[in-house]
Formats: sequence, structure tokens, C-alpha cells
Amino acid sequence: MTAPTNDQVPARQPGRLWETTFTQAEASVCLRTNSKAAFTHATGTLYAYEQTGPAFAHWQINLLVDGGPAYEEVEGFTDAPTVEIGPRLTAAVLARPGGRAFWVEALHTLIVTDTQQATITVRCAKEAAALHWAARLPRQAITAQLLENGAVYAHTAAFSLGGRGVVIAGHRGRGKTTTLLAGLHRLGANYVTNDRLLLRAEEEGGLAGYVWPARLRAGIGTLAALPHLAGLVPEAQRTVPAEQRWSSRPKVPIEPWDFDRLLSGDGQVLGSVRPAMLLFPRLDLERTTVSAEPVAGAEARDELLHTRLFMTDPGCGPSSHINHWLWPAPDPAITDGNLSCVVDALAELPCYRIHAGADPAALADTVGRLLGTGAEVHG
Repeated sequence: MTAPTNDQVPARQPGRLWETTFTQAEASVCLRTNSKAAFTHATGTLYAYEQTGPAFAHWQINLLVDGGPAYEEVEGFTDAPTVEIGPRLTAAVLARPGGRAFWVEALHTLIVTDTQQATITVRCAKEAAALHWAARLPRQAITAQLLENGAVYAHTAAFSLGGRGVVIAGHRGRGKTTTLLAGLHRLGANYVTNDRLLLRAEEEGGLAGYVWPARLRAGIGTLAALPHLAGLVPEAQRTVPAEQRWSSRPKVPIEPWDFDRLLSGDGQVLGSVRPAMLLFPRLDLERTTVSAEPVAGAEARDELLHTRLFMTDPGCGPSSHINHWLWPAPDPAITDGNLSCVVDALAELPCYRIHAGADPAALADTVGRLLGTGAEVHG
């Protein structure tokens, strides 16, 4: 995967629009925009989706940079109720024939949905606003369709090795990213996701995992412990004492078009996975050895249900936020039923609690032995 550039996007479509259709399983959405930068950003960020030219899609998003709506088009939102649509970002909402309208004053953007026509029209004053929406709205469209068809959110990392998916679950700070990056480098595994997966119990049995595509964020302790990634630590954080690196903030963002840097051997970036093993990492920096403790199915099931696949930390609240403001989420009773089916399927997989220290190579070697695979890449 290489960094997207404006030179790599298709020629302009009729009407001076760039267009692509994103698909994941049965979900699809077509993005049309007059912003080349927004198109490039969306196609680069949404790495997990199949991308084609103009094609049938269940939803269509028209993302336009046109100076934004005139005052008289939004004056009716003055006393409208508001909803949270992101960190420190709200929208005023009004019902419209066939759908709703959202006025996001902070980004001077008007978003109008039409459920009968299955269209969303987004009008932005500036290209910076179009860049904000370019990946977020198609991703929300794909996610909403998968949730409607039985998927549930899981706060997990994941990689695949030899066709076997390894789901790495846990709350923040438990070592999901460290386990993932160690497996990619040391075992030559395929990258799936770092933070979030949509899991669905399949009618024919087993589970399917679909990536919720986003950038990866890694702590400098993890990056510094992996020599091939140490150069990603920002200059300003390279002087942080070793004993403070694992708790240092902020984390370092790595964009999807740079994921190739995380891989080794024949490793690839994948958009889906078939889970075959479940890991609960527990990093303790004072440890000098790694151990793998089998977890019984009943214990795994209780933990997964209690935390709702680690989307909620019972002691602290949400550990990974869900924000469905444009498409409503399924009825809670339906979601609970889907969650129970997914948890039952996960609890049937081999599950291990991994106790590890600050040595990614030893961690990866232990995971490799559980998979019956020796380390292929050393460094």
C-alpha cells in the first residue's frame, strides 16, 4: 500500500466529479465528490473496502464543496435540537420530507438525508470540511449496513497467519497493539485491524470479522521496542526516559497508506478475517518471561459478555465509542441477540491469556507456538 496522491485518482467523471463505490460483504456505498483531495483521502483511508468505479450501491453520498448553504437555508436551525456527532462536534437537526437535515455550524456543512432515494447530500463551504467527511460518512454507511445484517462492534486488534485469524481483545493499555505489531514483524502475519472489528456469526457456522478501517495509533514504548519502527517515534518524544515510554502520550498515528512499514516477509493488509484464536494480552513491564494461560470457554464468554466485546469497561464506561448519528443503530434487543451469538462463537475458539513483558520478540514467539508456527522474521 502506498500513499495516495492526486495523480493516482481517476480522471474526472462527467459533471466534474470523482466517483467510486466502496463494498464490504453485502454492504455498499457510492461516493461522488467534486473535491479531488477529499476523494484521495477517502480512497486512501478506507483500505479495507473493495473499491470500484461507478457501480450499483445501496447508498449514495454526494460530497460537494460549493461555498456551503446560504443563510436563509439554515436559519431554521436556530432553535433546532442538537446531537453529538463527534468529539467536541455537534449538529442541529431538523426533519425533512423523506429524511433529516443536519447543520454542522463549526464546519459550515449542511447534510441532508433522503431515505427513500437512499442518498446523502453534503454541502461544504471549504475543502477542509470535505476532507473531514470524506472517509467518515462512507464508513458509517458501510458499518450501518453490516450492523443491520447481524454484525456487532468488538474492541479488538487482529492479524491473520496461514489463513487463521487471531483476535486480540482487551481494554486500553492491555497490549493489543504491541501483540499485533510483534506478530506482524516476527511471524510475518497479515495486518487486519488495530482497534475495532465488526464480528458476525455466520449461518454456516463460525465467525466473520470485517475491518472498521482507520489509522493505527501506537505508543512510543511499543515503537521503540521494535527496531524497525523506532524511527516513527517523533523527535520530541525520543528523549522520554525508557521507564516512561510505555505510559507516554500522545500515541503516534500511522496512516493506512503507511501500513506496509509494519509488515515483514509476505505479509499483506487484509479487509476481513475468519477468527480461529482469541487472545487476552496482559502486559507487565516488570516481567522478563512470557506465559500463555488457557482460558475456559465459560470464562471467556462471561468476560466478553460483561464487557460487550470490550466496547465497555464496567469500571470506567465506554472504552471504544460508537457514534451512529446519521444512520440509526438496530434495536437494542436485536443487537443483544447478535452479541450473544458472536460471543458464543468466540467462546468456542481456543483462548489464551498472554502474560508478557516489554520484549515483543518473546511475545510473538509465544503466540507463534500457540499457532503451531515458528518465527519467520527476526529483527
